[in-house]
Amino acid sequence: AQYHINAAIAWAVRRYVDVCGDEVFLREYGAEMLFETARIWMDIGHFNPRRDGAFCIHEVTGPDEYTVLVDNNHYTNRMAQAHLFDAARTAEWLADTYPDAYAALAERIGLQAEELRQWRHAAEAMYLPVDERLGIFPQDDTFLDKPRLSRQASAKRPLLLHLHPLTIYRHQVCKQADTVLALVLAGGAVDQQAKRRNLEYYEDVTVHDSTLSASTFAVLAAEVGALDKAYKYFLESLRVDLDDLHGNAAHGVHLASMAGSWLALTWGFGGLRVHSGQLQLTPRLPPEWQSYRFGVVWRNTRLRVAVDTAGVTYSLLDGNAIEFNHAGATQHLHSGQTLHFPSLSLSPVESPTQPLQAVIFDLDGVLADTAVLHQAAWQSLATELAIPFAPSQAERMRGLDRRASLAILLEHVKRPYSEIEKQALSDRKNASYQALIKQLGPHNLLPNARAAIEAVRAAGLMVALASASRNAPEIVRKLGIAELFDYIVDAAKIEHSKPAPDIYLDAAKGLGVHPNACLGVEDAVAGLVSIRAAGMSSLGIGDPQILVDADAVLTTLTHFDPIVFMAGQALPARPTQVSAKQRSNDSTDPKVEE
Repeated sequence: AQYHINAAIAWAVRRYVDVCGDEVFLREYGAEMLFETARIWMDIGHFNPRRDGAFCIHEVTGPDEYTVLVDNNHYTNRMAQAHLFDAARTAEWLADTYPDAYAALAERIGLQAEELRQWRHAAEAMYLPVDERLGIFPQDDTFLDKPRLSRQASAKRPLLLHLHPLTIYRHQVCKQADTVLALVLAGGAVDQQAKRRNLEYYEDVTVHDSTLSASTFAVLAAEVGALDKAYKYFLESLRVDLDDLHGNAAHGVHLASMAGSWLALTWGFGGLRVHSGQLQLTPRLPPEWQSYRFGVVWRNTRLRVAVDTAGVTYSLLDGNAIEFNHAGATQHLHSGQTLHFPSLSLSPVESPTQPLQAVIFDLDGVLADTAVLHQAAWQSLATELAIPFAPSQAERMRGLDRRASLAILLEHVKRPYSEIEKQALSDRKNASYQALIKQLGPHNLLPNARAAIEAVRAAGLMVALASASRNAPEIVRKLGIAELFDYIVDAAKIEHSKPAPDIYLDAAKGLGVHPNACLGVEDAVAGLVSIRAAGMSSLGIGDPQILVDADAVLTTLTHFDPIVFMAGQALPARPTQVSAKQRSNDSTDPKVEE
């Protein structure tokens, strides 16, 4: 079911032709390879009327071998799209440039003009959805619906030697890069924020049981400016045998992983790409290095790329002239000539470390227990609709916005609801909730909530509120703490709700603070995922067994001390722990979560 191998062959053909400029190969051999392998997509895919005519591909397995026989694997669809576009364009090029060769090839393999139109139509209609809540590409049609594998279950690796395959298949767990690989190989049209969201999300569910995985994550991490992550993944790929990271070096060296470490260097830190037949470079220097260099052979020329703390130097070692793109601008280099550019500065979303400057609080379950009011309002709506509403559903609603919560309420209802009906139901629930919050007052604050906010302000840090509730401004006013916030996110203006990072990124922007300089405080798993995706440090409030993705956990805010998180005056984008020296002796102080 790994049909994506056809697209990999086509990708390699195109890459060879672009790098070498070998039109003879393309005319004599490559074009036929592109055409014959492209035919598989029309055989296994179809234009789906239930998806507004989108081209869908069913029952496939992508690079992730822990998720099998699925519909619309993102990697497969994205690579098939690139393959079909390339095959159609190559046919047009061959017909225009070498009409006799094209006519002979078309007759030999039975290629018709209608088939070319179908290829282009399928590519244009390829099904590549974006999840509205997360703002990411779902790995397949059902991947995001599955539960995540617990840390305990995923502790022994490789998973396939410790868990039954069916156990693995019904969980949201990746053996290796899948969607991330698609964004590396065919993600030229995807913006950096979307790539960053996808990297952060799939990083959490990928166990890297394949030695081919780390280098791909290194490349994408470097592209979005997360050089600390890129360096970590680079070392994993580079040292897989030296440190026997997978426990099987005795069976033989991992040559593909060695090649991956080279790609992590050149594609990752060097920013080497080929787009539309043009060589592109965006070199950056990892903080751990003083310099690095590598060579690029491009169409009978040899270019040396040398990067150090002062910047990047390009030297043409062989050949008469080369045209390439540096950091978005076309450059020309002639024989014996050298070009030097200053170091590329990281954009605000890319800066690796920042001193702690702000704390961003969730509202419900952190500062006040309004969950009981939400639950009562949802229960009232469920009673009106005569549908069941279980406590487990209420728990899953924690941290989610109104429409996402409504989807949970209606998940077992067979009757379909229109968008207008869903909006009406959301409004009815909100009306019930607003009636309940009229009773709120300062007495509804959770223990030490006000003192915690005041402690943050006393420490010279800014404070923001990132609640998914559109009623948050009214609630904090009734709780008597509205004046303590420097910024309150308007949930109505957030396009992607938790667990997408948008709400926390908006809070940081509203404060004028870099996301990496913020600590997010949450009681819900969705909120912690949101914090991490925003590149912030996280403090979980609640059960450490549930909030396993938090950087530190407190059962309540009673012993919250912002000074703990200011120790050293610098936080990495996502620290793996709060050191023992930063914790007090109280048994309820932050719990270290590896």
